[in-house]
Amino acid sequence: PATAGQDVDLPPDDTLNGLDAAARGATEGMQLFINILAMLIAFIGLVALANTAVAWVDGLVHGDGPVGWTLQSAAAWLFRIPAWLMGVTWAEAGTVGSLMGIKTVLNEFVAYVELSRLMSQQTPPLSSRSFLICVYAMCGFANFGSVAIMIGGIGGIAPERRGDLARLGLRSIIAGSLATMLTGCIVGLFV
Repeated sequence: PATAGQDVDLPPDDTLNGLDAAARGATEGMQLFINILAMLIAFIGLVALANTAVAWVDGLVHGDGPVGWTLQSAAAWLFRIPAWLMGVTWAEAGTVGSLMGIKTVLNEFVAYVELSRLMSQQTPPLSSRSFLICVYAMCGFANFGSVAIMIGGIGGIAPERRGDLARLGLRSIIAGSLATMLTGCIVGLFV
């Protein structure tokens, strides 16, 4: 270690006693919580704004009717082939890709609620094999909301590193998605 054999000077402790330290910790923890919550709300709001803008442009081009494109559906299109590579049939890859898109753009909780809704239908759109692959492939925090939480949380502790966190955000989403898809591939080998 860099400090081996050296006398290390610790910063002075400016708390008066244990009660003061607990109160200060609670205050700093609440500030961190509010910062993370604000980042998450702001990011979900930006996703809603982008989806509204896409719907408006779609309305101008195609007129009234159902909106075909959102950020989630664009991500679903990107995840269709990886879903197939995980072992999902091509007919079911669109559904799994859609769920992976929801998980990536919003978060895994929203995607699991949607999966639950789909599987509770009279005729579920996924086989039990594809369902298991999907459950494991969605189990991770590789989404834009988690990056916002990371930037808000760690950025609150070390504000000078906020730029580094923002720069690495997309890479962390890609790496995390690849890791969860690898888990889905392994599940596909065993079921």
